Amino acid sequence: MSQIKSQVCGWVEQGHITQEQANTLYRQVTVLPDASSWRGLIANLLLWFGALSFASGVIFFFAYNWQSLGHFAKFGLIEVAILLAIAAFAWLYYRANSLSTASHSLRHSHSNYSNQSNDSRFGATTANGMLLAASVLVGGLLALVGQTYQTGADPWQLFAMWALVILPFAWVAGFDGLWLLLVGLINLSIGIFLDSFSHLWGAFLDEQGQLLIFICLNLAIYYAFVLLDRNVAGRWHAPILEYMCSLFAMGCFTWLITWLIFDDFFKGDGFSTWIVCGYLAHLVLGFVIFRYRLPRIYPLALGGFSLIAVGAALLIRLMFEDNDPIGGFLFIGLYIILASTGLSIWLKELSRKLKPLSQSMSELEPEPMSELEPEPSARATQGKVGDIHEQQ
Repeated sequence: MSQIKSQVCGWVEQGHITQEQANTLYRQVTVLPDASSWRGLIANLLLWFGALSFASGVIFFFAYNWQSLGHFAKFGLIEVAILLAIAAFAWLYYRANSLSTASHSLRHSHSNYSNQSNDSRFGATTANGMLLAASVLVGGLLALVGQTYQTGADPWQLFAMWALVILPFAWVAGFDGLWLLLVGLINLSIGIFLDSFSHLWGAFLDEQGQLLIFICLNLAIYYAFVLLDRNVAGRWHAPILEYMCSLFAMGCFTWLITWLIFDDFFKGDGFSTWIVCGYLAHLVLGFVIFRYRLPRIYPLALGGFSLIAVGAALLIRLMFEDNDPIGGFLFIGLYIILASTGLSIWLKELSRKLKPLSQSMSELEPEPMSELEPEPSARATQGKVGDIHEQQ
């Protein structure tokens, strides 16, 4: 299908067919989702919203009835809810495994299991929805302990303990929702910790240094998942988490460099010099990795647009310091337009060059074990191929 679409795009660019003819051809060769596919999508959405609503409802229930409920009732309510969620996860998980085994034995004689294929893979499954609800309830339980017994713990300790407790849940489930919740709690706890003890850091760790901590943390998480996704199939494949961590890290990095440009970049401070060198080194390293070693469009786009933003900030500092801003606005606007257009064209051409690689990788995908449980290496290969086409 991807080869047909690429060929049609080539015909349109070469002028052999019109855009209307291409749209007609797409409608003829594209398989549209049927009613069962839409029912499956709606069922999954209702499942996840229901799981989160269940966890939120339990927390809001004993929060609203705080005065009328005793300590035993409060703890019993939320602990029973956590146990029910974990029990539901275990039952659904082993039920999915049993269905996978049955499908493997009958896959040559039956082909009506495709609607259940998403229910036994690591990822957004029914079982993991229950585990996500249990993870949210764990946070409510920790908050209840601190509020009831007045432990005197700081807020950052609550979020750090919450992240520590749900770490086994995220490892068992191995899907984006729990990994994203875990990383968000880690970032939140570190942020509150740095803010709570800001009087202790003084001049040793100002706002710029704190921003650098978040940059290093999220970049380390991002590269860890990228490397683990290559070597350990399935469990560490979390593309949404990778997107969010890289976006947050590069956003903070761009903000920090822009801050230094307008603050003390020209003062020759050692901290500023090291940060700028680290930023440029990271861009070069990322280009080498994601252009030649692990071809991916998204990180290259992030690095390119970040460099354009930093260049615009530097031009603003150089041109508006002693010159007339009217002509400078026009020049900087043209720079942003031309640089963004050039980067977009380069990314589009790069994506086309990477298409043969992605097609050859898809041809090498091994046959899945069953219609419900694909081979782990196939899941890993699918993840890599999807990253190549993510900006199509």
